[in-house]
Amino acid sequence: MLGRLLIGIIKGLIVGALLGFGLVKLGFIAPPAVIAYLSAAVTGVLIGLVAGKPIWAKDAKIEAGMKAFVGALLAAGLMYAARRFLTMPVPLSLGPLAAPNTSLGEAVNSTGTIGGLAITSLAAIAGLLGGFYEADNDPNEAEAAPPNTAKKTPAKGRRIAAEEAADEDAEELDGEADKKRSKK
Repeated sequence: MLGRLLIGIIKGLIVGALLGFGLVKLGFIAPPAVIAYLSAAVTGVLIGLVAGKPIWAKDAKIEAGMKAFVGALLAAGLMYAARRFLTMPVPLSLGPLAAPNTSLGEAVNSTGTIGGLAITSLAAIAGLLGGFYEADNDPNEAEAAPPNTAKKTPAKGRRIAAEEAADEDAEELDGEADKKRSKK
């Protein structure tokens, strides 16, 4: 489970950082609120489609769609939390990828905060969601068949229908014998 958790976090960090880098290239280094929430929702959708059981897996369309929808809502909520509470400055110099977010009231001379920059906030949100989705997915559940639901497999050279018919005949004979005994 720890391995799946780490894989999910790495998937999320990659997806979030790529989307954040795309926003930086579009000129939104420190996006305003509307752009930040919309990009967080897109990040939640994408991570919902690829983390855990991905959409291209067998019988995963509905599950991935539900994760994508919930991921969009959760990511928007997490973006609010990131912009509100992750107000510490970025510890590393990001160069042209960092700028103060004036919509959050950051100082003009600062390099930006973790919650205010597109590349850091989207990576943190996607990493959290990716870790959650991947840890929640257990690949062994899909392979294991539930007990008592599998059909009887016939032994070599035997037929299931013949065994069932013999069982029914034996039950009928027992039922008739019980009726005769009760009449006496």
